[in-house]
Amino acid sequence: MRFLHIADVHLDTAFAGRSDDTRNRLRQASRDALARCVETAIGERVDAVLIAGDLFDRTHLSFATERFLLAQLGALADAGIQVVYATGNHDPGDSVRAGGLDWPANVTVIEDEAPVAVALTGRDGDTAGYVTGVGHATGRVTTDLSRLLHPVPDTPLPQIALLHTLVTSVAGKGAHRPYAPSNLEHLRGAGFHYWALGHVHQRQELSTDPPVHYCGNPQGRDPRETGPKGGLLVDLTDSGHPVVEFREFSRVRWEHLTVGDIGGAQNLDDLVSEVAAAWERARAGDTVGEDTEWMVAVDLAGPSPLWRHLRDPEELETIADETAVRVGAFGCEVRAGRVHSPARVADHAGRQDALGAALRLCDEVRGGGDRLGLADTDLAGYDAERDGSLEAYLRRLLDGAPEEILTRMLSSGGGPE
Repeated sequence: MRFLHIADVHLDTAFAGRSDDTRNRLRQASRDALARCVETAIGERVDAVLIAGDLFDRTHLSFATERFLLAQLGALADAGIQVVYATGNHDPGDSVRAGGLDWPANVTVIEDEAPVAVALTGRDGDTAGYVTGVGHATGRVTTDLSRLLHPVPDTPLPQIALLHTLVTSVAGKGAHRPYAPSNLEHLRGAGFHYWALGHVHQRQELSTDPPVHYCGNPQGRDPRETGPKGGLLVDLTDSGHPVVEFREFSRVRWEHLTVGDIGGAQNLDDLVSEVAAAWERARAGDTVGEDTEWMVAVDLAGPSPLWRHLRDPEELETIADETAVRVGAFGCEVRAGRVHSPARVADHAGRQDALGAALRLCDEVRGGGDRLGLADTDLAGYDAERDGSLEAYLRRLLDGAPEEILTRMLSSGGGPE
């Protein structure tokens, strides 16, 4: 039995706050990603496509997206491919029913907490396996839906569980609300041969025996969702030796770039050249399709003679526009919060005044010699899973701080810059 596991397509995401052109392109990118999924499913002759929630981003689809979605599902029907779709928190059962779509006969929609077991038909016409799923009836399910799922009894055939959930031990859980929280040990011991999960947009394997996978979303939606995005092609023909392969579907890729070596840039062209060179280095060895488009977020950092210009939002917009043209991106955002004056901290660290004391304190905290009497819970931005330790978080927080303090105190005191 072979199937394609996808989730979190988020059709018709609003992309509020972006220009009309960018918003329209990103919404089209989500449709393009789903179309690539369908092409792959047909080309690979899979038995089913499993959708682990959040197919929609909101209650109602635009007419254009509704027409597109039904056409894609129809193409799967024509190829004899079943679709099993368990709703998530963005597209719960109550909103799916309100939308009133006329689903093709090959599509099974699981709208609520009542478990549904679907027999998947193989290419030979016989039952090849079973998928059992539950859906989100509303947009705020806080109970553990995984406890409702049980394999079909008395069959040697492969069994898949389909669920939109936040596994409590998952990486990146801070970016997602704890809807339908589940426990990995329970999933591993539930008797299924594969868990097809949705909700977390970061692709990850939580277990190999049995396989428990988040496939991630097929198209990144913001600067945090970088890298290739897609779905998982799963072969359970031999359920004791499952084969799981990533397939990329994203047409638009988001990437984040930090450029810290800008001290030699004296003008706009110099600065954009530094960013473009850093981009080329970052992309070395990165295999992408010829039709891949880019959305790039650039963080400038470190000392720069242009630091005053880089405090001006209009100047940053100009840099972003020039950078987009230079690197071939259709969208670019430039941030310069960590850029500072070229002032040398070492020349002032020995001062016996407030400036010297502040610089020495920063050095002590960054070196782990002083925690300022802080407990782990005292800083709102601290995340133990992400940062590892409070000391590591403080080092990151204070990166560039001595230079910023030096610049501010010298400037306000009328001293040299």
